[in-house]
Amino acid sequence: MNVLERFSLENRVALVTGGSRGLGLEMAQALAEAGARVWLFSRNSQALSAAAARIESATGRPVGFTAGDVTRAKDLEAALQPLLNTCGRLDILINSAGINIRNPIEKFTEEDFRRVLDVNLLGTWLACRSVGPHLIRQRYGRVINLGSMFSTVAMPERTAYCASKGGVLQLTRTLALEWAPYGINVNCICPGPFETEINEAIFKEAGVRRQFLDNIPLGRFGKPEELGPLAVLLAGDACSFMTGAALPVDGGWTSR
Repeated sequence: MNVLERFSLENRVALVTGGSRGLGLEMAQALAEAGARVWLFSRNSQALSAAAARIESATGRPVGFTAGDVTRAKDLEAALQPLLNTCGRLDILINSAGINIRNPIEKFTEEDFRRVLDVNLLGTWLACRSVGPHLIRQRYGRVINLGSMFSTVAMPERTAYCASKGGVLQLTRTLALEWAPYGINVNCICPGPFETEINEAIFKEAGVRRQFLDNIPLGRFGKPEELGPLAVLLAGDACSFMTGAALPVDGGWTSR
């Protein structure tokens, strides 16, 4: 196998949570471009249909999808059945579903705090638990969790987000150890400020925008399509000796 063949995802099947928009959609399309059969999962059926159509148009490959909530185990289990019936196997899981609520802690409601942790951390844990038996049985798998630069550094008014993303990183490391005997690699991508819908509102605030840019050595925000190639790298055999890693993609923010 030559070096370029190691990046091929032909005959691999990938489930992408949060795959209808933002970084999840970009990574899903990148995997399809590399040859994978992609299955999308998120809450909005209309957005899923549009995302699937976009990927199919760009790659010529069929894309499946199931609507559901990552915080509900039964929704994730329900998504696996049509995926396995259609594709026959599952090799790759990308946990990209996430939300962010910003507030000083004294204004943060318990409900909002729980919601962020439920989607970002519990949702990732539930998805891993759901696909685990399938990956263990075939003794092969690639799991990519979406952490954040806030998995390792912090910023005011983000107690819930930082706590949840720190948890995702530790979940990644723990599962990497737990699943290593089964040939399952578990890694964490830690994006910095990307131009996605989740960040659109804060980037419109001139002061906040300037605050972010002043902390990015490359002097700009990330473009969503810049994350796709890293997902392809982690999803295949090109880095089969990497597991438990946290990979920052933040324009140099956490190198300061």
